[in-house]
Amino acid sequence: MKSIPIFLSSDNNYAPFVATTIASICENTNSFIDFYVLDGGISLLNQNKILSLKQQYNNFSIEFISIDIDKYFKNFVETPKITKSMYSRFLIPYVKPEINKAIYTDVDVIVVGDITEMYNESLDHYALGACYEEFFKNDLNLIRQKYLNLSKNHKYFCSGILLFDCKKWRQDNILNGLLTLEKKYREYLKYPDQDLLNKYFETNYKILDKKYCYLDPWFSIEKDYKFIIRHYTANYKPWKIPPNIDSKNFPSTKLFWNYAKKTPFYEELEKKTFSIQEYETIVRKERFMKAYKNIIKRVNSNAK
Repeated sequence: MKSIPIFLSSDNNYAPFVATTIASICENTNSFIDFYVLDGGISLLNQNKILSLKQQYNNFSIEFISIDIDKYFKNFVETPKITKSMYSRFLIPYVKPEINKAIYTDVDVIVVGDITEMYNESLDHYALGACYEEFFKNDLNLIRQKYLNLSKNHKYFCSGILLFDCKKWRQDNILNGLLTLEKKYREYLKYPDQDLLNKYFETNYKILDKKYCYLDPWFSIEKDYKFIIRHYTANYKPWKIPPNIDSKNFPSTKLFWNYAKKTPFYEELEKKTFSIQEYETIVRKERFMKAYKNIIKRVNSNAK
């Protein structure tokens, strides 16, 4: 089998998570992976730390690709938490024009199964494969449907894990379509890159199984559910939860720390976690939010 191209995007602050995601992918596959990091300013020191993973894994190559974000996305919307580098995933089919199929993954992700399974999924002639955000179907996605004027038949997907038919993307000139669409919907974008992709591919993408982007926002895991990729979308990222806490409240954070320990960034990450007091405050908040959501569900159920 040919090597699997996987693209990630990061600035220097997220370099530790690039390493952690790469470690989790390599640990769980016999395939050879060609990693391409869309580089938003990763220091040479951190690049070398990431490259040091070759001492543990011999099934990957890696290339850091500098992206001129302003060349394409100068006036594009960004958020307080996410810079315009989020749009760099739109360029994937063009930065390596010899590649016809590729995976993109965010770096708040841990892979616990063989990524080859996702890569081998048929796209059935669609330019893009993605996972429907099933956990938000009854609230957040209804809001998105309204402000983006999406069809009721569209299933809003997560842009954090994507499967590209790069050849079709280039043939259909999708980049130009996205650039044009951004100008039209700029004032409506709340999750900018994701909203744009959902509007462009409205009811016209390959829906992948949620096992490729398991994103329960409460850090929990469905009993006995066999997912391949865990995407952490909660307000509190797993690297903020101290690894030495036996957390029943955030059980899947252990997955993150299991792989973070395999990287040269572990000690650095551990020093930046919440204090015990901060952690206990978060637990109380999360318990309240769970209870509140359960009450709302019961009220809505009884009203029907």
